[in-house]
Amino acid sequence: MDEQREFFDSRAEGWEEKCYPPDVRVRLVDLVPEFGVRPGARVLDVGTGPGVLNPYLRQAAGVEGTIVAFDLSANMIRQARKKRLTPRDLFFQGDAQAMALPSDCFDNVICFAAFPHFPDPLAALRELCRVARPGAEVVIAHLLSREELARHHGSHGAVADDVLPPEPSMRELFGRAGLGEPLVIDRPGRYVARARKP
Repeated sequence: MDEQREFFDSRAEGWEEKCYPPDVRVRLVDLVPEFGVRPGARVLDVGTGPGVLNPYLRQAAGVEGTIVAFDLSANMIRQARKKRLTPRDLFFQGDAQAMALPSDCFDNVICFAAFPHFPDPLAALRELCRVARPGAEVVIAHLLSREELARHHGSHGAVADDVLPPEPSMRELFGRAGLGEPLVIDRPGRYVARARKP
């Protein structure tokens, strides 16, 4: 985990500009509506990185909504905090496998471009489920398919082994975490696994 933290800390400055140029932004804008964020929602952005989702989540949640975002990398959080848009929004350094957050409190729990980096996927998914309110949806999403993401991460030593589980394993993880049967989309340019908390 320390090696991962150092990897992301060292790349935080300029990460968003490098990884989300205009052509990728267009695809991101198309993805965000799939998160189902409604005006007034309390939204958790898990593994926020430099906060690339925050402006889009803020727009979807409206002036009455609240965005809570965290990341293991302190330098990524420094970048994300530059996007703080309302006094209610909160950005902090934290671990997805042990979140210092109350249970049953978020209307949307979104893990974008981060899930493969969690050393214990089940522990992380259980935490995502715990903090979601009953009936809320937990979403894991990427702008790459599972196969594309594995190739991408494979070219970077510190994250070379960080991959999404195969679909049967992901379905099992969702069930063991206490979530409903997930909808899984895995196609070129998009990966989404989503399910509601009973």
